[in-house]
Amino acid sequence: MNSQQTNSRIEARPEAPPYRPLIVAGGWTATALLIGYSATGVAFDILLVIMKGISLLTGDPGVLSLDIDWVLSGTRVASLIAGTVVAVATMRYRRRATGACSRCGRTGHHPHPESDHTGAAGQDEQHERSAWSGLSGYTRHAGYASALLAAAYGGLKAQWGLGGTFGLDDPHAFGDDVHLWTPGLGDTAVLGLIGVALGIGFARTWTPRFIPRWMPLTAAFVGSVMLISTGLISTGMMVAAELGLLEPQISGDLGGVSAWVFQGIYPLFLTWGLTMAAAAIGYHYRTRGRCAACGLG
Repeated sequence: MNSQQTNSRIEARPEAPPYRPLIVAGGWTATALLIGYSATGVAFDILLVIMKGISLLTGDPGVLSLDIDWVLSGTRVASLIAGTVVAVATMRYRRRATGACSRCGRTGHHPHPESDHTGAAGQDEQHERSAWSGLSGYTRHAGYASALLAAAYGGLKAQWGLGGTFGLDDPHAFGDDVHLWTPGLGDTAVLGLIGVALGIGFARTWTPRFIPRWMPLTAAFVGSVMLISTGLISTGMMVAAELGLLEPQISGDLGGVSAWVFQGIYPLFLTWGLTMAAAAIGYHYRTRGRCAACGLG
């Protein structure tokens, strides 16, 4: 794209609306409420649908109750989608109102490729790149950390599906006829494997050419929401129980699963979700290229 095409795109931008802090605050508040409501159980809703489908295909009843409240699950999924739409709309409004591109968030005019980048726009772009380069390394490390956590979770579930007893107080906790394809074991191990691939791909800034970049980013968004919500709520409840604010959540009959598994898995979910989100953000900024809307980048 030459400078003339870039300038024509910038000049074609609609006039920026007035910046109103109440609109932005209202948008982010609505986002928090919608996604907060979905976070109360959307992770289990999605997993139950996956396990239900595998159970129907294999005839294996699985290791968990697969009864689904479709109305409640549907409202949580719809709330997640609505919260995402409101967040995007709020972000784009704020960008337009502050003179930035609503699609990519960049500001100013793109300098000519042969210029010395000493103008205001060139300095802004160099400042943005400099600021981001300092964080890029951390997001790469987050990708590797995410992959390790995903491997730990997937490995635990896979070895249970293969008949392993690590993490079980009762060797027959899941019954005598357990397979890798048993719903709740092999399927979640596959999700862990996908998490490993995402973490390494984000860290290495690599995905197969036939996979568009929005696919791993969407998977990371959904995965992060599931992991962070489950990990945050469950870890918070465990901490509150330790402080005497709630009844202990991990007590009594644990179905033959060792208590340390529950005590460790929820903080793992929280950390996994946060590192996946950080790695995905880093991957997004490293691969976004030139904006199709304003020509900057």
